[in-house]
Amino acid sequence: MKKLLILGILFLYFSNSFSQEERRIPFSTAISAHIVKYNQKMDAVYRENDMERATFLFDSLVSNHLNGTYMDNFTVNTIKEEPISFDDYEKPIFLITYAAWCVPGVGEIPALNDLADRFHDQIDFVVLFWDTKENLKSKSDEYNQNIKLVYVDEKTNQDSHIVNKLKHALGFPMMYFMDEERKMLNIQKVETHHSSETISNSYNIHFNSLSKGVSLIIADLDAKGLLAGDVEPLEENIGKKEIKNKKDEDGRTEEERRIDEEYERYKREKDSINNRKNR
Repeated sequence: MKKLLILGILFLYFSNSFSQEERRIPFSTAISAHIVKYNQKMDAVYRENDMERATFLFDSLVSNHLNGTYMDNFTVNTIKEEPISFDDYEKPIFLITYAAWCVPGVGEIPALNDLADRFHDQIDFVVLFWDTKENLKSKSDEYNQNIKLVYVDEKTNQDSHIVNKLKHALGFPMMYFMDEERKMLNIQKVETHHSSETISNSYNIHFNSLSKGVSLIIADLDAKGLLAGDVEPLEENIGKKEIKNKKDEDGRTEEERRIDEEYERYKREKDSINNRKNR
C-alpha cells in the first residue's frame, strides 16, 4: 500500500510537470498552425479594401493564438559580429523587426530612444534588422546606446524555421513584447503616418504607440513583483508629450518648438559623427 501511494505521488508529480511543459507552445508552432487560414482571409479583405476587417483579423490572430506562446530561441548577430541568442537576454524584451530600406516616421527613432533611456534598466530594447551587417551600420548612428541593434542575414543564418515565421508570416516592421521568460505578451504593427506629418506630431504618434508596449511589460513586471527600483508612471510621461494649445509667433506650440529643437540637435550630432567617419 505504501509503495502504491509513493507511485501515485510520483505519477501525479511527473504528470503535472509534463502538462506544464506541454503548455509552453513555441511561437513558431502556433504561427505555423494558423497562418495559412489567416492569409486566406487577409487576401479576401485586401481585395475588398476593408482595412477595418484586416485590423480585426490581425488582432484576433494575436490575441487568440499567439499571445501566451514562447519565442523560439534563435541566433542573431551584433555589428561587431558577436552572435547572441535570445535566451541570453535576461530582461523582458521590447523587440522591433525592421529592414534598412524601411523608412520610419521622422519621430519614430527619437521616441524609441527616449523610451529606452527611461526604461532600459527594466527592459531590453532590441531592434532586429532583416538585413546585412553593412546596411545595419548605415542606420546604427540613429539609435542610442540603450538600444541593442542586431541583424539576421538569411543567407547565413542557421535558424531558418523561426526566421521564416518571424519575418515572412507577419511581415515587418512589427513589435513583439515578451516577458523575462520570452512569453509573448502582445504583438503590434509599428504605427505609420503620412510622410507630411510634422516632426512634433510624428514624435507624439510614435511615442504614444511605442509606450503601449512599454506599459504592458512594466505592468507585467509589477504584477509579478519583479519591478526593480522606482519607475516613473508612463502615463505622466505621455502627458508631457501632449502638445499644448498656446502657439508662438511661428505658429508652433511650446512643445512643438522643444521637440523640433531636440530633433535639430539630434541631426547635427549625427552629421558630425558621419563627417568624422568620412575624414
